[in-house]
Amino acid sequence: MAERLAYRPSRAREGRPATKVLITGATGFVGCHTAAALARAGHELNLLVRSRERVRPALEPLGVGEVEVATGDVTDAAAVEAALRGCDAVVHCASVYSLDRRAGAEMKRTNVRGTDTVLGAAHRLGLDPIVHVSSVAALIGERGATLGPDSGPGMPRTVYSRSKADSEQVARRYQDAGAPVVITYPSAVFGPHDPHAGEQCRIADAVLRDYWRFAPPGSIWISDVRDVARLHAAVMERGRGPRRYIALTHNLSLNELLGAVGGVTGRAFRTTRVPLWSLEYPLLLADALQLLLPFRLPLNHESVYIGALNHRVDDSATRRELGLEPRDLKETLADALRWMVDAGHLSRKLVGALA
Repeated sequence: MAERLAYRPSRAREGRPATKVLITGATGFVGCHTAAALARAGHELNLLVRSRERVRPALEPLGVGEVEVATGDVTDAAAVEAALRGCDAVVHCASVYSLDRRAGAEMKRTNVRGTDTVLGAAHRLGLDPIVHVSSVAALIGERGATLGPDSGPGMPRTVYSRSKADSEQVARRYQDAGAPVVITYPSAVFGPHDPHAGEQCRIADAVLRDYWRFAPPGSIWISDVRDVARLHAAVMERGRGPRRYIALTHNLSLNELLGAVGGVTGRAFRTTRVPLWSLEYPLLLADALQLLLPFRLPLNHESVYIGALNHRVDDSATRRELGLEPRDLKETLADALRWMVDAGHLSRKLVGALA
């Protein structure tokens, strides 16, 4: 049973017809910011969540107004269909993002089966658009390749990336069948207000503690969560058919990222290049130990493996077709780190002058 929650009056944009949009995963990082962007654009929101208690702390700080909330899991076909009825469109944000191998079974269940359940029900009910939030990790392939919206799904050998590649296959099957599925591809997502204090907080903590002192040559791609949300608002158009968009992305080397973090914190960071093989086997051993340990280790094989593939992400079609430009990287990093300090996820000492 859906229930309407109101924290404060919603303010629809004048002159723009409201679309009722179901958002899955709206209490997560990308989902809550997507909800805020869609609310600002004047859309009516319906949320499918597993826990009603998480809705208010996720959305109220972002100024989201009245929303309708249904309780259920994205792998539950009956709950998904009930939540979709009466909606015009859907943004499927729900996904387990973790570089912790212990979450492998949960990622496969939620990321793959959940995608099939949500997209299939939305297609049967005639929703348009049906937005599936994928990941650049779903496209990773040959070392040094440029990844764009026309890249095929990859065959990664790491747990999270493989779950996203498998769910990408599902989404593209619906596109091939003519469903109006719009696939978006965020890179590593950073920014303020992460309700679950997820992997971005762990990565920031590792960088600030100088755990990346040794690393193989490679690349990292960063998307601001608010830019990802703007993308989801921009594609909320009926009748455009299947489409794919890379989220606005900054392409960086690890040293460039460390230089940017140093620029906003006033601290000096530098990494020494080492061959991938010198780290790969110790990190694979760490992943094996992670399966036995009750706590998270600060480093993992997947993050090093993806970076060492040295891909470049091409978001030029998104910028050209939708007229979007990314925020300045320093703004993204500064806002993210300030929020982490304010929320108690980082010590003030670690962020240096930013504190």
